[in-house]
Amino acid sequence: MILVPDICRILFLSILAALVTGSALGAPSAWQDYSTGFAIGGFDPVAYFTRREAAPGLEGIEHRWGGTNWRFANTGNRDAFAKHPNIYAPQFAGYDVLSVSKGLSVQGSPALWDLYQQKVYLFADKKNLLAWKRNRDQIIAAARANWSALGDNLPGTSEK
Repeated sequence: MILVPDICRILFLSILAALVTGSALGAPSAWQDYSTGFAIGGFDPVAYFTRREAAPGLEGIEHRWGGTNWRFANTGNRDAFAKHPNIYAPQFAGYDVLSVSKGLSVQGSPALWDLYQQKVYLFADKKNLLAWKRNRDQIIAAARANWSALGDNLPGTSEK
């Protein structure tokens, strides 16, 4: 039997997870590739955790979440994402976290990424990735401060 405090705790954690990934309050779940329509260019978001590499997803191994279609390298990754999308989806909808910290909306490259505190961050270029590694926590704080304002007007994102 689930008690009322347990339900409140589950609801609170679900809302918190959505806010951290930017999928709440009208923010997009991820940017979409203009030519394919797939989130983060069709790359598998779970592979950053399981293979520690950027892996393209495969045709037919797909899942729709947050109004966006996602691709995966295998069915296990798809199933893991379907159960816990807020864990695996890149932070700031896959936008370059350093750019977001400056109030800019620049899509991150799925090939330029970092796994920090069990969250994936994407970067537009190697210069931004190197700058990130010198000052992660301050960049995250600044990006969070700018995210709400950017979330409603990001190009290449899913339906709100």
